[in-house]
Amino acid sequence: MKSVRLLFASGASFVVMASHAHADPVSLIATAIHGFLLSSTAVAATAAGTIATIAANVIVGGALVGLSMIGRQRQTGTVKAADAKGTFESGESSVIEGLGRVRVGGLKAFGNTDGSTRWRLVCRLQGPIDAIEQYFVGGREVTVDSDGDVSSPPWSKSGGSWMKWEDKKGTGSETAWPALISAFPELWSSAHRVRGIAQSLVTFFNPGLTSSKYLSLYQGGVPDTEWVARASLVYDPRDDSADPDDDDTWSWSENGILCAAHVLRRDPAFTSDRFDWPLITTQAVKADIFIATKTGTEKRARCGGMWAWEGARRDTMQDILDSIGAEIRYTAEGKIWFELIDDDPSPEISLVPIDLLELDWISGPEAVERPNICRIKYYSPERNYELADIDMTGIAWAKVDDEVTLYGPKYHDVELPFCPSASQAQRIARRRFLQARGDTGVAVTNMVGLAAWGLYYGEIELPDLGDVEKVKLLPPRIDDSRGTVEIPFAVWPSLPAWNPATDEADAPEALPEMQYESSLPTPDAPTAAVHITYPISGNKEFRIAYTLPGVSFSTVEATYRAYSGGLPGSWSGMNEQSTFAYIGADLFGQEVDARVRIFEGDDGSYYSDVLHVTAAVNNAPCGQPILVSGGTTVSGTTAALDVTVNATELRCASIRLDRRVDDGSGFGPWSTRNEKDARPFQDVTFGDSYTGGGFGQRTVEWRLITKTTGGVEGTPRTFSAQINL
Repeated sequence: MKSVRLLFASGASFVVMASHAHADPVSLIATAIHGFLLSSTAVAATAAGTIATIAANVIVGGALVGLSMIGRQRQTGTVKAADAKGTFESGESSVIEGLGRVRVGGLKAFGNTDGSTRWRLVCRLQGPIDAIEQYFVGGREVTVDSDGDVSSPPWSKSGGSWMKWEDKKGTGSETAWPALISAFPELWSSAHRVRGIAQSLVTFFNPGLTSSKYLSLYQGGVPDTEWVARASLVYDPRDDSADPDDDDTWSWSENGILCAAHVLRRDPAFTSDRFDWPLITTQAVKADIFIATKTGTEKRARCGGMWAWEGARRDTMQDILDSIGAEIRYTAEGKIWFELIDDDPSPEISLVPIDLLELDWISGPEAVERPNICRIKYYSPERNYELADIDMTGIAWAKVDDEVTLYGPKYHDVELPFCPSASQAQRIARRRFLQARGDTGVAVTNMVGLAAWGLYYGEIELPDLGDVEKVKLLPPRIDDSRGTVEIPFAVWPSLPAWNPATDEADAPEALPEMQYESSLPTPDAPTAAVHITYPISGNKEFRIAYTLPGVSFSTVEATYRAYSGGLPGSWSGMNEQSTFAYIGADLFGQEVDARVRIFEGDDGSYYSDVLHVTAAVNNAPCGQPILVSGGTTVSGTTAALDVTVNATELRCASIRLDRRVDDGSGFGPWSTRNEKDARPFQDVTFGDSYTGGGFGQRTVEWRLITKTTGGVEGTPRTFSAQINL
């Protein structure tokens, strides 16, 4: 026997306990919040104590593919995406944690009113989380400004909003909400900190029970709210500054390998020293490698979804491993790591005829039972973060037409609740579909077969034929009485190189967000964006330009979001004008998205497509300032200019007034009389006068010049007046 690679691994079971969470040390008002932290398997805890959850679940190391062959009863902790998007009320609920990007409602932990204003405290996820990217009210997307005001109609009002939305990330350092302490001093105190939970306090203001606005806001009651958030922070061993035992140094990642390690580490029994971080690092690097897809490239193994701490951790882990295309492994020292499954894995051991006492080869399922159509569900951002089907029509590997014709459709369903990519889901599903159709067998060896213990992949040379088959190994079975080792195996499918053009179906079309019932047309995407530094004040500004549909509307809503480290922030409102919008912000050099929609009253259009740009200066010269009103006057020996002008270009940063005088011997140099910061279509007024002395004729000229951020001057508009002395 030759050993290609020998890695002994443990096949033992491990008892799993869910990690503890922060809790309030106070009164019964926190019952619902405690319930959010407790699971059905939780030990008793009082309001004064630390809440811990203990789940006696099992993670089995070894050949997890083999388990799927014989089937297993699932009590998974994976949270159904459709359920998690809603908000609910309960005195007891499992801890819910997110991975990657998720869309989540949450537990209505507290709600009350002072008779007019209403408050809702919503516990959304186990913290800490990284950021919130989108907000939804009643299923419709809204913009929440930095001060918490919801600036989208119908919630916006002059000088503020009918709704305020505040968030905490669940870092564990939370303090009690001042608004609740002030409004309900007998119910809420400084001790009600709701620590460690990513949460929202949403305040609903009353426009008056008899007003029409009240009905437009609350005709269905207080609406539910949701986030799209970048959820759990995870440990990345590639980050030298991170400490595996200090989650304050962790960062957000969709990396499937890191997410799998994170979920397992939520069990306090699986401390950081039980993991082989160098091996995990090699796989995390592989997970981040960009590979070709039908529409471009993407990272190989991404992860996103939600899971409940009270569920069977083994099944949750299996869902995650299936979704990222990986398996859990152990080193010879018993340390844990995760390995991505390659289409053509390297064999770790070879069995040749001399090693085989018996070889029982079992052909795959009978044709009448063998799956012949592959169906795929994945955690789809295109479908508002719910499990969605991929239409595999025309993809040859996903359907065996001859067998369908002869025996009817036999479906193999691949459900990947933590896979946020249609491309990734299909690459994984192809392998699993062909595995389900493949042959299996049992190789019987003498005790030398123990060398296969803990190995996952091998190759077997068939006696007489000389063919070599690659196989997936299941844990060996030892027969001491006979001195033999039985090694079950599944024949590894022959997978040609993935060709995105022919092997990959399109992702589902993006499902439009729920919008207001309206016939208003959707505006085109914004056409331009520019960074401005005002020459006079030095203030920074970001502007976008757009063209709106030629229909009647009352309100424009323009929003933007800036990227940091390649990740988008939440959408923020802008100051809208008829053809452009602006916001006081220094976004120079940053990636920025911008979009626009229109409203007629409370009826809104869909958002436009997004303009994605890098905020930059545009120093192309502007045209002449536009004369709005005014001109020159002469009174005795004094010539005066009094004008109002504006500029039309998005890139205009200021308008400058210069003057020169011809005293009969030619014009002298231009001198600057005034300069004012300006934005498009903003009326700017300039005034200046000149009084001559002596005899003869004086000619006075003024010019108004637009300037860009870089000081580039545009075409001047000139004015002239003569004084006769």
